[in-house]
Amino acid sequence: MTAYAEAAPGARHHGFWLGVVRRYLRDRRALLAAAAFAAILVACLVVPWLSPHDPYAVDFSRKLQGPSAEHQLGTDFFGRDLLVRMALGGRASLGIAFAALGVILLLGVVYGGAAGLAGGRTDALLMRILDGLLALPRFPMLIVILVLAGLNTSFFTLVLALSLTNWMVTARLVRLEVLALRQREFVRAAEAVGAGRLAIFRRHVAPNAAGVLLVAVLLELPTVILGEAFASALGLGLNPPAATWGNIAFDGIFHGRLYEVFLPSAAIALFAVAANVVADGLHDALDPRRARA
Repeated sequence: MTAYAEAAPGARHHGFWLGVVRRYLRDRRALLAAAAFAAILVACLVVPWLSPHDPYAVDFSRKLQGPSAEHQLGTDFFGRDLLVRMALGGRASLGIAFAALGVILLLGVVYGGAAGLAGGRTDALLMRILDGLLALPRFPMLIVILVLAGLNTSFFTLVLALSLTNWMVTARLVRLEVLALRQREFVRAAEAVGAGRLAIFRRHVAPNAAGVLLVAVLLELPTVILGEAFASALGLGLNPPAATWGNIAFDGIFHGRLYEVFLPSAAIALFAVAANVVADGLHDALDPRRARA
């Protein structure tokens, strides 16, 4: 990732980002992944508005129906339209994921930036603490936090739990990028004229590390989505009748309906793969040497 630092002086100019866009547009695989990524987002936003079905209305006379012209993905045990439930579930799951990514980015930038700028013993101490946190398994930590939070899991609780268990890798990447950028001439010049560490980070380090941060956040997105889905599948997600992809899978498991488990699982898998490929394409576009190779 430190290869981005070589292009850092140009990262603040339009020419650098124009080159990034051009290299990304030449990557057909990344474009296809971006199209799938965008299609999922649009479907989650638009389908509930266009559908005539009430996603919360219980009608047992329509329960467990297969796909039809009226219900394109069928209905669940309560007679609710699965297509609308899937869209609402995706909206909730992605909302939780993106909110958690915002907190992860904030924690990672603050912690990693502080460690990289401080250096010396402070950096060593902060990294040893981070190593200890990274040694803990993420998913059991997530379960423990949600169990301690109680049965009434809220949007805020899920965002907080996912953020606290997934910010460490981003912090390490930020710290590595800060250490690399500190060796660049423009940062050394700022230090030589007496600029403070906070000012250096805000004016020079953060803008030039934007590419790394964007890739790091995209790489964390599948982990956060899967974390929320697994927690919801264990009954620790948002309480019914709220829909998330994990909640829909939990309903399918509870009622012994594999089809209902498959739908959200396929959506999660497609979104996770698309996010990884988009991140990989962006990684190549931000590093011209890697793109040429």
